Amino acid sequence: MTFHLRLVITMLCALLPLLAFTQGSVAESLEKKLPSAKGEARVDILNQLTYEYISVDNAKVARYNDEAIELARSIGYEKGEGVAYTYRGVFEYMSGRFENAHKHLHKGLRISRRVGDSANTSYTLLQLGICALEEVNTDSASFYFRKALVAFSDGKNPESLSKVYRNMSAMYGQLFQQDSQQYYLEKAIEIRRKLPDKTWLVDALGVQATLKLKTGDIAGAEALLDEAESILADYPDDLENRNDLKHIRALLLFQRGKFDEAMVLFDSARSYYFRLELFRKYITLLTDLGKIFSDRGDYELALNNYYEALRLSQSKGFETETYIIRTRIGWVNFHLGDLDQALRLADESLYSKPKKLLIGDLTSTLTLKGVVLTDLGQYQNARRCLDSVKVIYQRAGNIHGLSETFMNLGTLEAKLSNYHKALKLYQESIALADQVDYIYGKAWSNWGIGEIYFKLGDYANAEKYLQRSEEYCSIIHANEILILNYHTRRDLFAAQGRYKESLTYSEKASQLKDSLHRKDLARRFVNLEKIQEIQERDRNIEVLQKDKQLAEDKISLQQSRIRQQYILIIAGLAGIGLLATMLVIYNRFYARIKTLNTTILEKNKRIEAQSTTLQEVNQELNRLYFEVSEQNEEIQAQANELASRNRSITDMNRDLERLIAEKTIELRKTNEELVKHNNELLQFSYTVSHNLRGPVARVLGLSMLTQNETDLTQAKQWITLISKTAADLDTIIKDLSAILELRNEPHRFREPVNLQAEWKQSLSLLQDSLTGQEKIVSDFDELPELVTVRPMIQSIFYNLLSNAIKFRSPDRRLMIRAASRLADGKAVIEISDNGLGFDTTQHRDKLFRLYTRFHSHVEGRGLGLYLIKAQVDVLHGKVKVESTPGTGTRFEISLPVEKEEMAKV
Repeated sequence: MTFHLRLVITMLCALLPLLAFTQGSVAESLEKKLPSAKGEARVDILNQLTYEYISVDNAKVARYNDEAIELARSIGYEKGEGVAYTYRGVFEYMSGRFENAHKHLHKGLRISRRVGDSANTSYTLLQLGICALEEVNTDSASFYFRKALVAFSDGKNPESLSKVYRNMSAMYGQLFQQDSQQYYLEKAIEIRRKLPDKTWLVDALGVQATLKLKTGDIAGAEALLDEAESILADYPDDLENRNDLKHIRALLLFQRGKFDEAMVLFDSARSYYFRLELFRKYITLLTDLGKIFSDRGDYELALNNYYEALRLSQSKGFETETYIIRTRIGWVNFHLGDLDQALRLADESLYSKPKKLLIGDLTSTLTLKGVVLTDLGQYQNARRCLDSVKVIYQRAGNIHGLSETFMNLGTLEAKLSNYHKALKLYQESIALADQVDYIYGKAWSNWGIGEIYFKLGDYANAEKYLQRSEEYCSIIHANEILILNYHTRRDLFAAQGRYKESLTYSEKASQLKDSLHRKDLARRFVNLEKIQEIQERDRNIEVLQKDKQLAEDKISLQQSRIRQQYILIIAGLAGIGLLATMLVIYNRFYARIKTLNTTILEKNKRIEAQSTTLQEVNQELNRLYFEVSEQNEEIQAQANELASRNRSITDMNRDLERLIAEKTIELRKTNEELVKHNNELLQFSYTVSHNLRGPVARVLGLSMLTQNETDLTQAKQWITLISKTAADLDTIIKDLSAILELRNEPHRFREPVNLQAEWKQSLSLLQDSLTGQEKIVSDFDELPELVTVRPMIQSIFYNLLSNAIKFRSPDRRLMIRAASRLADGKAVIEISDNGLGFDTTQHRDKLFRLYTRFHSHVEGRGLGLYLIKAQVDVLHGKVKVESTPGTGTRFEISLPVEKEEMAKV
């Protein structure tokens, strides 16, 4: 994430009440008044509570704001309604919902203008500008800020006026107009120095310090941070400002090379941002951490931070941050050597970038594409990308960016063998880097000049510039540049006939390159994509399950309709029965009427007419009855058809469930096999690099000495040593081949192993590491032979001996003892030394972890104990460690023994 976007995010999270330390007391006081408040007074208190909690508690903001809007509408209190809608808009854009934010802010603006509320009108204009600034829409932001500036120019509200200036400074920062950016920020600071509440000043000083840090003014940034921290001493409860300053201080410490101190501050700020759900600040911090680890060559840690930031930014809908993080991941791929993946990410970012994007982020992506194309040999396209970046930085007056661009153009010209042009570009890059203290650029450009002078045959200047490059690399731990530096020095010393020094730098480059474990990280990066594919399959399964549920819901709906039709038929039949009963009663009544007096003849005729009518009704009812019967038969047929379909769907669901279960089991097995395979390959790669390094380095050194030896007798001795070392190397390679095949047919490789012979073989491989003053004693008489996998035993002996020699105590003569015995039906091998030792209680949980080291003054990668534990596990054994600092270490390895071996013993 770029510097200017960090300014915007910092502004957004602090734009409301900067009085964080008084917030608790103010909010509590308002909440005590709320139960007794009625009407307009209650709306005003609800709005104040929304303001107090808007950057602290999302749940309370939503609850209080909803009640304020509803109550203000119901009582016709338009002024309070306008304020409530403005606060709702602020809450929406701070949550990343910009469409809703615009709608509510404009509604609040219209209502406030209609009722003549000038205070909220001015405040809403300011918030519309900030919302546009967050969307990187500088034209709209400028329009609203200038309207707000006119509204606050009467000087009655200096706090809000300082906010306008501060946000206008951030806006000009987006446009790379640094003079205007600095001008408006200084006006904001000038106002805030006069305010009684100095926390406003702390916020502005933090932004100013970040600007100084970006331009390379480390001393100026540190002075501003010191002033801000001294002010915060009087405000112990202002935790948000305090953690913002920790973030900036950590960036400054990293510039000074104080990595451990910086990480303590980073961790503290990160925990605070996550706990309070300040997600934009949290994402910014993770992205900064990823950049720091990437520059140091710690690519696994860089990717961990980038992927966490990417996941969160995508879930929150932060489009610009997502674009920036994907570009940063592309840079990591470039450093890992995966150029095709880096180019793909750069092209995807340029194709799908947000409509509104900061210029600095666009230049970062173009720079990535330019350097990748340079390494791919597509120099013309690379030059076009880098020239575009140069034009952008020249227009913006960005010295740091120009230094980096000249550095990359110098690398391009050097690859084209245009050495004099490349030298000029590198020197221009260094001159600009000196102005802003751009250490990475100075480290790379000095190496580039040293490399060119070496190729031109000017060895003195080459060594001078390479030494400068190494000094800059050590400040910021730029390991990738340091590897290139060591390779150039290796070739430089070899060309001068200084073969021992050349061999030293060759070994340094090899060790440093191994420590970066580039291939392993690249493999993990591919695994991440595989995991995403598995997750996509899981989502497809969920879709199938939802389709199944939908089908079941349709069946339930059809069944419900059938039940309703049954009820209607039964009701119709009951009505027909009732009419039939009435007809019977009427016939009986009609028979009685016939016996009455003739005086009621007219009435009788009327009754006869009614009887005729009823008969017609009866006929109609009979016709209806037959129609209902036919409908009943049709409904029954439909019910039978639905029942058949229901059974069919049930069968389909059962087959679908079985298919889903089978696919789920298949995916789980595939995933488990992939993890197992990767772990086995990882262990084998570490074993290869660990066991081959010594013999290969010895062969290289002896070969160089042989090439330059004029004495035939001495040369024969060198050749004899080379032959012996080659034989040792052949034995190791055969052992490694056997280890690789072991996972398929382990029973083939079990054989009687002479422990004394393997111990002597390991000692011979480490002969160059011994001084001759050590006392190494072995006693394998009690258990001289063991049926097991010989290459594994030899590798375990080699690693234990290597650790004992490497971590010897400088205060006493090294003593190593080895012995074997039988105990409780198992073979036990003990190896102890009187070396430096370490605290097993403190480090118990990470004894056998990968890359774990207990002594930093000795070179190493933390692989030895990991490999020992892995190989003992393959042999179905156990390993115990007892160690005391300053006394020594004892390893006890127990392995299973077959019954036939027990009988022989």
